[in-house]
Amino acid sequence: MSEEYEYRHEVEELEQKSATAARLFDVRRIIGGLFVIYGIIVLIAGFTVSDADVRKASGININLWTGSCMLAVGLLFLLWMKLRPLSAPGTEPKPEPGRPGAGSGAGTDEPGGREPGSGTG
Repeated sequence: MSEEYEYRHEVEELEQKSATAARLFDVRRIIGGLFVIYGIIVLIAGFTVSDADVRKASGININLWTGSCMLAVGLLFLLWMKLRPLSAPGTEPKPEPGRPGAGSGAGTDEPGGREPGSGTG
């Protein structure tokens, strides 16, 4: 009984570490973080631009616009990661209530939720 408990405890620890590693290396975190960092850098360049550079770009402060868009995209990625976190590896995602197709016929091979070989259609 003691060996079984230790084995289960060890498996639970490894699953927890695996889930933590998966969340740490979520690609949304990396992309969002890079966009935020580069967006801030380009925004700073946009605030310190000279009048000659603005004239070259037909009167548009392109660094300011690009930096603000990059910052917005990065924040959207980080918000997406926060609102829809990764589930632990090996676990099924929970079905959302009220979604079409999540009812009684979900998960069947036939379109429309019919069982294969049911004779209808």
